[in-house]
Amino acid sequence: MNLTRPDICVSLGGIPYQELKTLLPSFPLAEIRMDLLNLNSSEIQQIFASHPNLIATYRSNNPEEDHSGVLINAINAGAAWVDIDIETPNEIAQRIISTAHARQCKVIVSFHNFQATPPRPELLGIINRAQCYSPEIIKLACMANSYGDCSRILSLYEEFSNILAFCMGPLGTITRIAAPILGSPFTFASLPEKETAPGQVNYIQLNNLLNAIKPLYV
Repeated sequence: MNLTRPDICVSLGGIPYQELKTLLPSFPLAEIRMDLLNLNSSEIQQIFASHPNLIATYRSNNPEEDHSGVLINAINAGAAWVDIDIETPNEIAQRIISTAHARQCKVIVSFHNFQATPPRPELLGIINRAQCYSPEIIKLACMANSYGDCSRILSLYEEFSNILAFCMGPLGTITRIAAPILGSPFTFASLPEKETAPGQVNYIQLNNLLNAIKPLYV
């Protein structure tokens, strides 16, 4: 029986292809960080065809670079979700979204700030920008420099139902735990000692924490 909760998305990067294949059946939901995995076109197709609930992600230091071919390959192979950075040029974003809609692949539009958490008016503006793409989920991931940053991010759940908002960094770990309790469809975790973003909790610890706080079955 699979013991990993369906509201935990295990983010996978920095591991060999064979290990990736072996691990995937253990997780109801996983993010395939193709920028952190050395996968060729055939391997991408095999991975996304092998699992019904994978997120295709290519995170770049330069969102304006065109990685649409990699994401479209994953979508055509069976990705359930595709993550598009909000800074992706509109023409590229629309190309990916058009393919996603044609293949019944759900869209995540994501915003990342690895230095700070913007003020609330700026966060609301980012959400408004993202809504123009009519995504299933809007993701906001911002670096926490204080617990006030965490509070500001989590307060967004009072107003929005289609967001996945949390803080990165050591101070932000609490928001990764709180997100699915407050209304996020899922939260991100890592493999042990294989973080793909600052402040991630490994999936074993996060699974135990969430089961203690919010059991799925009582």
